[in-house]
Amino acid sequence: MAPVYADHPFPLIQTPIYVAKQDPNAKADSFDRAASEMANAHNLMIRGLNSIYLQALHITAPDVKPFCRYIAAFTNLIHVHHHGEETQFFPEVEKLSGVEGIMETNVHQHGVFKKGLHELDDYAIAVLADKQEFDGKKVVEMIDVFGASLVEHLRDEIPTLQRLREVDGEEKKMADVIEKIMGEEGESSMKALGMPGLLWCFANLDIHYENDIWLDWPAAPGPVKFLSRNVFWWVYTDLRKFGSVDRNGKLKGLYAVPESE
Repeated sequence: MAPVYADHPFPLIQTPIYVAKQDPNAKADSFDRAASEMANAHNLMIRGLNSIYLQALHITAPDVKPFCRYIAAFTNLIHVHHHGEETQFFPEVEKLSGVEGIMETNVHQHGVFKKGLHELDDYAIAVLADKQEFDGKKVVEMIDVFGASLVEHLRDEIPTLQRLREVDGEEKKMADVIEKIMGEEGESSMKALGMPGLLWCFANLDIHYENDIWLDWPAAPGPVKFLSRNVFWWVYTDLRKFGSVDRNGKLKGLYAVPESE
């Protein structure tokens, strides 16, 4: 019997840093580094989406409300992340590049899956409020509507960031500034998510991805990592048990899915 992992059905994103390491003639630059940071953040979202999709049909009555809180944490993360992009990150990138509308395609993609994401969020909240009965099949069907578009968007942002090197100025400092902006936006997002949301992220952060090259990611303060993995991990057990990794950031078999032969 084999455990079922959250590495499908929606595929994870290879980071530009990892791709460059596979080619002895390639040399990653600061734009690849910034794009890889974004890819890592997007991958934990994709693992979370996969974990919801794969477990929805196997949720038993005692786990319905905890699972719906897990779904709500996922939808809130996407909302917070994309709000930060639209209000902070994308406008700053456009200003830096001097190219009006350079991120417009990415903003447009937000609208493609927003309705389906809101419907999933509304459904989870309605179940939590005892206004609807939980139906795992319905959850899967709702994700089928928007999941591919969401993941396509998360994937497309990576080469968009890499292409910014084409409009970098003579001083070649844009990537460093972009990383700084990403860090500031990430810090704002962490505050908006709160500890349950942050714990959700750690429950879907595979630090052993791509042959262990991301063991130290993210560059969060040490106390935040320690508290998440050693204190709040045990406080929010009903939330993180549906996650895709264990306390040490290693992929684990999904809690609600029977092991496959």
